[in-house]
Amino acid sequence: GKGKRDPGQRFRECQQRCQRQEEGQQQRQCQQRCQQEYRREIEQEHHGTGGEETNPQKREENNPYLFESHRWMTGYRSSHGHLRVLEKFTQRSELFRGIEKFRVAVAEFEPQSFMMPHHTDGEAIYIVVRGQGTIGIANQDEKNSFNMEKGDAIRVPSGSTTYFINRDNKEKLFVYVLSKSAGLPGEVRQYFGAGGVNPESFYRAISSGILEKSFNTPRDRLERLFGQQKQGIIVKASEEQIRAISQQASSSTKQIKGETEGPFNVLKERPLFGNRLGQFIVAPPEKFQQLRDLDVAIGFMNISQGAMVIPSINTRITGLILIVEGSGYFELQCPHLGSQKQGQGSSGEKRWQEEQEGNVHYQKVGFPVNVGDLVVVPVGHPMTFVASKGSNLRMVGFGINGQNNKVNFLAGKQSIWSDIETEAKELAFNMPRKEVEEIFQKQEKSYFVPGPEQRERGEEGRWVQEHHLSSSLDFVF
Repeated sequence: GKGKRDPGQRFRECQQRCQRQEEGQQQRQCQQRCQQEYRREIEQEHHGTGGEETNPQKREENNPYLFESHRWMTGYRSSHGHLRVLEKFTQRSELFRGIEKFRVAVAEFEPQSFMMPHHTDGEAIYIVVRGQGTIGIANQDEKNSFNMEKGDAIRVPSGSTTYFINRDNKEKLFVYVLSKSAGLPGEVRQYFGAGGVNPESFYRAISSGILEKSFNTPRDRLERLFGQQKQGIIVKASEEQIRAISQQASSSTKQIKGETEGPFNVLKERPLFGNRLGQFIVAPPEKFQQLRDLDVAIGFMNISQGAMVIPSINTRITGLILIVEGSGYFELQCPHLGSQKQGQGSSGEKRWQEEQEGNVHYQKVGFPVNVGDLVVVPVGHPMTFVASKGSNLRMVGFGINGQNNKVNFLAGKQSIWSDIETEAKELAFNMPRKEVEEIFQKQEKSYFVPGPEQRERGEEGRWVQEHHLSSSLDFVF
């Protein structure tokens, strides 16, 4: 009967029913319901029915670090693409006050589409996750355009008029965006001069007399100019229009007025670490001028199916990690949630006093990750990713406070413990030095290793076994 089928099988059947619907919002909502029901069933298997963890609000309190794909809010939508924005980080938890000025978004463009020129009141970094496009950036007496492909990143200064083209006639274009507000923390607004009714042009809010004098044009002609566009922020473009806009575009970084501008490709960087089971490529702010002012790093990680990255910590970075392909399991150890759980009902001052007395408790926070999910990885927290058995796990991330960051591994051949004296480890673990060294030297591999075996009964073992929910951004967005 239905109750005897595993959640993975029920999810695949639900997904197939959604595929039979027409593409559009109704299909996406169907897919999101499948995903939510799948997560609920798996969590019930782990925690039992009726537990606190099955309550969505309680689950978010216990795990503020996961923003599931359905939490992306539609900022702008049209039939040729849309822009989805994640809620403010501090709206989810006060633990994120350190990144409160930052917001993230995902822009999706249908083939041969054009995003209206606009500016924002914050700095932005764009990274192409899939596809190829052209970006135009205009400032007073200066205009530049650049062709971009997968892995290309570019910084756009606050106030710059920007527009995008997906110049491919078959493939969608996906762009991951990081913005830093210049005014109120976490408030980044788009201002559309182009447009009309949809998107509304800010020219429509300017007094008609001022417009007439500014443009030296009669009011009726201006009303026509700013009243024609009703198709949304992303519209269809012809091949001739795309060719005319993109033919003058540059494909590389260049020097403009003594500063480096234009895209650079993160995927062409040498891996920071890796082996046959995975790779991590990073573009640090120390190397790239465009990242330096914002103190942001950009990284791509690929973990082969069934493998995991050895637990590690970042010394400075808080990571905003977007899952772009595959599925897996993420785990971190959090002293903040652990102290809250242990000291429920006690004041913050009392918990602080308990921590000073050595009464620190670490809460394990583990959960599945799938395409479209965003994970916040706080600085200093031990963490790991495990890829499912069914697919590679691919991620792209922005690292806040990226300058001079180090990745310290907590196990493996390149573990931070290999640099610590044997006597210090003997004292630290209260075990004979020989036994301590045998344990720390047992793992001869570094960075990426085979993940938990399917026979394991632990939570991470279950998630590694499960069939991945989706391998495409199309499914989620």
